[in-house]
Amino acid sequence: MTKSITAIPELDNNTSFIMGLAYKQFRTLTNQRLAAEFDITLEMLGVLRVLDHLGEIPQQTLAETLHRERSVTKRLVDNCIKRELVEAHKSETNKKARYLALTEKGVKTKEQASLCLKKVNNDYYTPLSASEQQLLQTLCKKLIQDNILLGSD
Repeated sequence: MTKSITAIPELDNNTSFIMGLAYKQFRTLTNQRLAAEFDITLEMLGVLRVLDHLGEIPQQTLAETLHRERSVTKRLVDNCIKRELVEAHKSETNKKARYLALTEKGVKTKEQASLCLKKVNNDYYTPLSASEQQLLQTLCKKLIQDNILLGSD
């Protein structure tokens, strides 16, 4: 017998509803830790990870990589700039393009926050075996469609 979450079968048996609850719970736990220790959110850590991996890039590339709308990406970037984690400058060749790069503080924060996130991940996914965790990731990737941009969540 499966665990009842809401005591409403129509919700408890709805995979999308349950996936949403699991993600909200994970995000809440993660954001609490990241905010307390680094004054950042999970989404801001995503920005730092992309810039660490790709180097200096246009803000549009960041939005596309994160599958976020431009307005959401701008808000994330602005919050990272306020915390001195990211620096921005205009392109010499394209005055409309805003280029982004990590600051030294951004690199350090990304490294430390990633270690923190690893601990949260390990704790959160403890109820699942390693093979169940891999299966969950594989199944979620099958559901993701590249042509659908995500908003603020």
